[in-house]
Amino acid sequence: MKQTFIKYSNLMVFMLLFQTLCFLSGCATLKPTATVIDDETGKPIEGAVALAIWRENSTEAAAWFEGGKDIPVRIEEVLTDKEGNIFIKGFWNWHLIEREYPRLTVYKFGYVCWDQKAIFGPDSWGTRQDFNKENRIVRLVKWPVGISSEEHFKFIRDVTNGDNFKAKDQLFNNELWPKKNRNLETTWGR
Repeated sequence: MKQTFIKYSNLMVFMLLFQTLCFLSGCATLKPTATVIDDETGKPIEGAVALAIWRENSTEAAAWFEGGKDIPVRIEEVLTDKEGNIFIKGFWNWHLIEREYPRLTVYKFGYVCWDQKAIFGPDSWGTRQDFNKENRIVRLVKWPVGISSEEHFKFIRDVTNGDNFKAKDQLFNNELWPKKNRNLETTWGR
């Protein structure tokens, strides 16, 4: 009787620990990281590229008295499915401060690049405040006539810190520049 109680007690502790880990890692829910829609029609956009970059502050990359430097520690690229959903494991995990969430940038050819923290505008950039764990909708705006692609590329370079070039599969860059028109060094001013 005592051994059976101990066996079930151990099983209950294991199950509780497993459920806690699932909750913290995000596997307890199938809710998408975000859903990408056309701002004008409200319809989902399939095949948009989502780039998530996790960063941490490093005093090895820059001196401590300079405040260190944010360096990428993880980069994930995924395509939206037919419902416009993005699934990135661990994106919304619990963090002590919101700044530790990865930065999400989404692009689809024919649309203006969307960033989690910044809004591209032809004359100036704004600060995004309409995207968070409770409001996970990414609204892509169709490319307006007369916008400078050079300014758009500068915006993308700034919001990604150029770390899109470090992504394994280069999905983001392949969407930005079709292979026949690609000249990355010239375009990015390197």
